[in-house]
Amino acid sequence: MPHRRRALAWLLIVCWAAAGCGTGASQSPSASPTTTTTGASTSAAASTSTSAATTTAGFAGTLIEARVRGGTVDTAKRRVGVKRGERVRITVESDQGDEVHVHGYDLRRPVGPGKPATIEFAADLPGIYEVELEAAKRRLLELEVR
Repeated sequence: MPHRRRALAWLLIVCWAAAGCGTGASQSPSASPTTTTTGASTSAAASTSTSAATTTAGFAGTLIEARVRGGTVDTAKRRVGVKRGERVRITVESDQGDEVHVHGYDLRRPVGPGKPATIEFAADLPGIYEVELEAAKRRLLELEVR
């Protein structure tokens, strides 16, 4: 009987992890104003282009910056494409306290006035992942890993 309980617990954990809180793959990008990524400033119309890899202070990979002021998201692209295995650093500044969440990777960091959130990871899971302010349910961008 203990073996069955362990197996059931393991199955529940695997199902819960697989369900996650959404990968954003089936969600369409929300309308957002003009936005900014490190090294380039483009309009939201260029939402599916790939941002250039950048090297900054020992970091080699894709740098993504987003700012939220008065509920308005400012980032260069609504969808940022990266190659599988590439290093990604996402930095978010916000005038309200919240939590930045990279869905699918389940990475979270607190953010607030004067306290930017930085999330750095290897983008090793192919797909499209939403990055959002969790409590506000505000989409910052989508990360497309190819």
